[in-house]
Amino acid sequence: MPPPGKLPDLVAGAGRFIKEWPARWKETYRDKNRLWAISCILAGGLLLLVTGYQLTAPNSWAVMVNGNQVAVVNSRADADRIIQEILQESGAGSYQGLQVADQIDYQKIRVARQDIMDDRALKDILKEKLHLAAAATVITINGQPELAVRDDSTADAVLAQLKQAYLPPPGSGDVQEVKFLEEITFEHRTARPEEILTPEEALEKLKGTATVSEEYVVKEGDSLWAIAREHGLLVEDIKAANPELQGDRLDIGQRLKLTKGKPLLQVMVVYSQEVKEPVPYKVKVENNSELLRGQERVIQAGSEGERLVTYRIVTRNGVQVEKEVLQEQVLKEPLTKIVERGTRVVLASRSGGSGRLAWPIRGTITSPYGYRGREFHSGMDIGGYIGQPVGAAEAGKVTFVGYDGGYGRMITIDHGEGLVTRYAHLSGYNVRVGQQVSRGEVIGYVGVSGRTTGPHLHFEVLVNGSFRNPSGYLD
Repeated sequence: MPPPGKLPDLVAGAGRFIKEWPARWKETYRDKNRLWAISCILAGGLLLLVTGYQLTAPNSWAVMVNGNQVAVVNSRADADRIIQEILQESGAGSYQGLQVADQIDYQKIRVARQDIMDDRALKDILKEKLHLAAAATVITINGQPELAVRDDSTADAVLAQLKQAYLPPPGSGDVQEVKFLEEITFEHRTARPEEILTPEEALEKLKGTATVSEEYVVKEGDSLWAIAREHGLLVEDIKAANPELQGDRLDIGQRLKLTKGKPLLQVMVVYSQEVKEPVPYKVKVENNSELLRGQERVIQAGSEGERLVTYRIVTRNGVQVEKEVLQEQVLKEPLTKIVERGTRVVLASRSGGSGRLAWPIRGTITSPYGYRGREFHSGMDIGGYIGQPVGAAEAGKVTFVGYDGGYGRMITIDHGEGLVTRYAHLSGYNVRVGQQVSRGEVIGYVGVSGRTTGPHLHFEVLVNGSFRNPSGYLD
């Protein structure tokens, strides 16, 4: 028990506690409500923050190529893996340092789950958007880049193969020089895989041609045929390059475009070649008055000789452009052929005339009467020019004027007593059928009609319907 002196104080203190307790309890209750309200507010805010984060936080990666979004993936690892697959499928082992040439970045974003790409869709879009590049050797010709290959060793091997392709066959000569006529250099830079050629593709391209054009100004005397021949073209090539041309007519000063193919590279090969060649025999002709003109008799058959010749030969892309004799040795002398040729003239009987026929034109005999191989040439070809006047070999009556197959434009004259002359390949006529003509009178003009390779006169002599050698009847 408390001391007797303290009891009144305890009683007084308990009274005050009982008196003040309701107020104190009320204040304490009010503070707990405030604390509970604050706790609820804080809990609700935190819940809102968590929910908002879950609804707005990034859930995927945007794949950026050169600053532009091209795809959406779950993770960067997925995109990196697909890019490596694309490199492998593009032949990473076949190229040097094959890589993506574009700038690739990643950004975290939030999208709907259905917008995230699967592997197949991602690969398809990256194949379309990405540009691959690899180290390459570019072969330049006269400063112009022409093709790309894997490396220098590939380029060297391709160029060596090209030279080898134009060497003479083994055993056919001693090669002194092989070189390209163009200046060739190598450049080192990146290229797309589809631009880098295999050795086989590069060789075929180097063997090909580049189309070049030049302008030609027509001058006096030009023709399409002559221009084409001078420039190694066909008339059809010139017409194709100049669609405005109408027919074959050209005007002096007219400008023509000449287009032709030029090899990308020209391989010049210089080599010496030793060959055995026949030496043609000479023909010695001796006149014999006992033989008729046009008749010949072989007194001694000729035989070819043989010589050993060393040539210096120059080719460009396998085509011979120079051939020079370095030395020559005769191994066997040729034997001369000796022929007797008749000079006696016998003509068919004719009324009037001088007893011999006049030359219809003056010119070189380009093809004589007789057999040409297996073909029998029934007349004499005399060289001339288009439009050259043709005279009658003797007086007579014109019996034919017109076109006759391979003879082309032809005139036939009957001189009487079985003697007939024909004039073929003419360009025009100066007589008509039934007309009487005198010796030397102009009857037509030299041409190239019918079966002929150039302007000349085909002249025939017939006696009683049989062909005769015209040389035995001409003055």
